[in-house]
Amino acid sequence: MDQRTYSLRDSPFFRLRSKAKLASLLYVSLDKLRTLTDGDQRYFEFTKPKKSGGVRKISAPIAPLKQVQSRIADLLSRVTPPNYLFAPVSGRSYADNAAFHIGARSVRLLDIEDFFPSCTAKKAIWFFRTRMECSPDVAAILANIVTFRGALPQGSPCSPILAYLCYVDMWNEISKLVEDCQCKLSVYADDLTISGVSVPEAQIWQIKKTLFRHGHRYVKNKERSIRDKPVEITGVILRRSGIAAPNRQHVKITKVRDEIARTTSVTHKAMLERQLRGRLAQIGQIAAADQRKRTPSGTAS
Repeated sequence: MDQRTYSLRDSPFFRLRSKAKLASLLYVSLDKLRTLTDGDQRYFEFTKPKKSGGVRKISAPIAPLKQVQSRIADLLSRVTPPNYLFAPVSGRSYADNAAFHIGARSVRLLDIEDFFPSCTAKKAIWFFRTRMECSPDVAAILANIVTFRGALPQGSPCSPILAYLCYVDMWNEISKLVEDCQCKLSVYADDLTISGVSVPEAQIWQIKKTLFRHGHRYVKNKERSIRDKPVEITGVILRRSGIAAPNRQHVKITKVRDEIARTTSVTHKAMLERQLRGRLAQIGQIAAADQRKRTPSGTAS
């Protein structure tokens, strides 16, 4: 784990009660800070297709706001994460998230619906006022910087970490429910994975109730219950004996290599070679996570 991590109470945001100190912490002037707290012109909006169908609305911050949000994200991401949190955590990957469940006989997958839009400005204020004990004016400024139209925006660099921190009580409740049935929990952004020798249906129902109570819903058509069979978790195939890249990754690598051999365009070949390096890096990342989990030092308790 990164040596720069610290407890919540050691965060520079903890008990921050001066707007001038906040501006200094975020590397901007107080006047500049005020200009970043309001107005639709702070974002440009567009849509991206979802793999599951439909589109996702992206609200991308303008450069000055993104710079400040990135600074906030960097500082908040240094708060020591729990073992069950894999994203957004530096040094933990989607492959580590899947490898965490090696050896399980039963796996249950849940996906939170519209996670960032469900994380409200009210919860952001709650986090900065209650958890960080900031003054009301500092908490309001921070909430205005990190939210857009009343929620955490898709496209902001600080939305992922705040989606966890603003609902830390919810996540800890879910973690306790999973521990109580001798299972393991991992959270990768809006993906929940619960595994064990068996995963009691009654406990899953309690987890769903906890999500509902905190204002979230799960995506019903993405829920999966698997026993004694391989399962895909965050783009990685989990077997009881280890993890591997899905077959489609190997198929795509073969196709890219074939296209590289056929193309006569230098530009196209360079683009394909970059794509190939990226896909091979993903395969390597999965293999490395599998190896870490198999070594004594990488075995989770």
